[in-house]
Amino acid sequence: MINWDIVPFKGVGKFKLYSSVEDVKKILDDEKFSYSEEIQRHETWTIPEPWILISVKDTINFWFAKNKLFEIWVEEKFNGKLPNGIYVGMSMKEACKIDSELKFDDWEENWESSDGYWIEDEIDTKQVIKIAVFIKEVLDYDLFEKYEWC
Repeated sequence: MINWDIVPFKGVGKFKLYSSVEDVKKILDDEKFSYSEEIQRHETWTIPEPWILISVKDTINFWFAKNKLFEIWVEEKFNGKLPNGIYVGMSMKEACKIDSELKFDDWEENWESSDGYWIEDEIDTKQVIKIAVFIKEVLDYDLFEKYEWC
């Protein structure tokens, strides 16, 4: 299992937001991680920019647009923590005690923090199953979708 720091607006361990696909693949190869890659197209968006998703199964996912890493999700086989101590596997009740500003977004079906991260929880167990960190532009849909940050 991986045990790297999860830092909002910065990255996860050796993986830094705004990095290129090649930079992330090099780190994954150096660390001997097996990963998959897929391209997702979003034709209905203002600018139909394809996204690249690189995944290490049940561990970490990297989202790219125009060859820039804009979002990282960590999952069940990841042991790292946010600076406030929240981690995958923790109860949502405990996470909400740590960050009382967490708000549930019905549309996205996740918990959002003003400190720059999102959390997904398992409905049945009420445990954190994913944590996401991202670039600041993700918080402004119109700015993000223009891809001027790339």
